[in-house]
Amino acid sequence: TRRAARARRPMLRGTVAAISGLCLIGAAAGGSSDFDLAKLSVEPSGGNDPEVFRIYYGYDGAFISPWHDIPFKAAEDADGSPLLSFVCEIPKGTTAKFEIHKSEPHNPVIQDRKKGKLRFYQYSPSLVNYGAIAQTWEDPTIIHPDTGFGGDNDPVDVLQINARPCSPGEVMVVRVLGCLALVDDDETDWKLIVADVNDEGSAEAAYRDIGDVPAAKVDEMREWFRNYKTAEGKGLNKFGLDEKAMDKAYALKVAVETHEAWRGLYDKETSCDFDGTPCWVGVHAEEADGDAGDEL
Repeated sequence: TRRAARARRPMLRGTVAAISGLCLIGAAAGGSSDFDLAKLSVEPSGGNDPEVFRIYYGYDGAFISPWHDIPFKAAEDADGSPLLSFVCEIPKGTTAKFEIHKSEPHNPVIQDRKKGKLRFYQYSPSLVNYGAIAQTWEDPTIIHPDTGFGGDNDPVDVLQINARPCSPGEVMVVRVLGCLALVDDDETDWKLIVADVNDEGSAEAAYRDIGDVPAAKVDEMREWFRNYKTAEGKGLNKFGLDEKAMDKAYALKVAVETHEAWRGLYDKETSCDFDGTPCWVGVHAEEADGDAGDEL
């Protein structure tokens, strides 16, 4: 859903630091880079009723946001490149369209709605573990030079290709392998292709770049996202960059650009809304009067 119309601005090339030696923004909660994923708890609420079901997150006894408080960078890979924090929304083989809710306090993961009705994939169950990278945002006002369109107003999307289905709300450490430049309703909607680095013994955990991913798998994902809205009576989606799956280096630059856009949102240099309600970006330290946040 687009936010209220604002003047769009072009993306400036050369503004993203080289991936090696990159200065990444730490976790919003306290601004710490010492976030311990082992201390993170997933807190389902609402029982089995999908109308009220929510997945909240806890850390050190307080509610946190999976969008703003889980750090973008989870760890460092052997080659020095960043490993990122992936939030599972739609497990492989399922159809319920869960997502990080941009406007509810603490941004729980909930099932999306359209005109008040719960949303499901109509085309087929998800081919991949689908979700988002924490602390990212695709700013609609930033026109990407390689697609010609602004962002889709969401955290950047992720196609996690491991065979094991993730659990809704699960947070995983992933390696970026490449990306597809989906263009949906004249909005740039990046699809980062990633692998779970902790899926020991799997072929995917050994992948290091897009060339390691079987071409048939990449083609399958591209065609799924090209066609999935036809089941709802809509047209085919399009892709930029001549429909190529771009490599790891390019995809990491995309990830960092969306991380920098998120920082502008979090620092209130810009704003977003979801269905007319302002996006929830947390209570900043200077606004909290020393209160760490709502207790669990």
